[in-house]
Amino acid sequence: MNLASDHPGTIRTINKDYRNSDIDGYNLYVPKSCSDGTKKCPIFVFLQGGNGVGGAVEKLMKWGLPKQILESTSLETELDKYIRDTFIFVMPHIDGGQFFENETEMRKILDEVVKNENADPKRIYLTGLSRGGYGTWGLASRMSDVFAAAAPICGSGFGVTEYKNMVNLPLWVSHNTGDGVVNHRGSLRAVEKLEAVSNLTFERTSSLSSANYSSSEHIFTSTPSDSHNAWTEMYGEVNFYKWLLRFSK
Repeated sequence: MNLASDHPGTIRTINKDYRNSDIDGYNLYVPKSCSDGTKKCPIFVFLQGGNGVGGAVEKLMKWGLPKQILESTSLETELDKYIRDTFIFVMPHIDGGQFFENETEMRKILDEVVKNENADPKRIYLTGLSRGGYGTWGLASRMSDVFAAAAPICGSGFGVTEYKNMVNLPLWVSHNTGDGVVNHRGSLRAVEKLEAVSNLTFERTSSLSSANYSSSEHIFTSTPSDSHNAWTEMYGEVNFYKWLLRFSK
């Protein structure tokens, strides 16, 4: 995949055969400013929704956050800079199954990126939407030693192995209340189960902009909307990126 010469980053598609895995490769976006050796950049892991399953690995670049990264070269706004000039984006692709069933391969991918790129292994953040929201919950419970923070969007916790594993992991959960594709109760139950096994209390908000991003470590945003699409607003909220960058392992 080719980007305009004036784009602030580079994109590569890595096709790879992971034995006995649903992952068949990943897309890697690296800001040019992260390639000059002057600073280590945080890693942002993005897990696709169901529409990206199967087909070519680069297929998932056509919508959502990946499209947002690639469709413009702008660094004019604060949001532009967070999206295109702050994070190394790792965007794995699956040809079936669930992300949380592929922990071994996810660890291999992140080890590879940390080894080959100017990446900060202490600032690896996880997020995903819909099927990727399930994956975010599930992988967060299996890889809490890796991720500095996680943000599951319109998913549920059925892939969680042990809620206690996430007690010390900052989480920002977002789900529209009237979602007709993945019921809002899936996120609510996951939040309540985590609260039940810990001393945590999530900050409940009805909008992303009203969340106390500068001090809260656990946020549950339930936006009054019938749309499944809770991700466009989440990835368009500048305070979300500020919240992520508060945390390090």
